[in-house]
Amino acid sequence: MAKTVEVEITFTDRSSGPGTSAGKTIVTAGSLAAGIGRGVREIMKKMDRKQRFDAAKHGINVSAKITETEEAEAANA
Repeated sequence: MAKTVEVEITFTDRSSGPGTSAGKTIVTAGSLAAGIGRGVREIMKKMDRKQRFDAAKHGINVSAKITETEEAEAANA
């Protein structure tokens, strides 16, 4: 049963300050944990070297929510 997970990462940037959004992505995975892992990897690949350093130094906030599952999509069809 695949789930669609929406993942967003925020961190403290050296110039913008706290709450800087690194990105938002929507992934399909088998579980919430797998969706978070896949989403974080996709977003971190898009960040430049200084952003990754700031995120590693100050920490990141990951927010994730399940938007739909395959069962819900099949029920709607």
